Amino acid sequence: MFDCASHVRDYINKHSYMVIFPDKKVELFSSLRNIQDAISIDSSTISKKLKDKGYNYFMAKGSGYVFFIHKLET
Repeated sequence: MFDCASHVRDYINKHSYMVIFPDKKVELFSSLRNIQDAISIDSSTISKKLKDKGYNYFMAKGSGYVFFIHKLET
């Protein structure tokens, strides 16, 4: 649990990506490979789509679920 703003800032600085899952759960990730393992979308695909805007929507081919990924500015 966070007890001051600096702890929140430190936590965010350690995580470069925010993912919103189809069930509306929000999770922070430190790498694209970690995201790949969690949502079954290749990290290179995620990287390519995030280059222009820093955020994008992704659909997992096997499940058809839609995910939103945002690269956090630190």
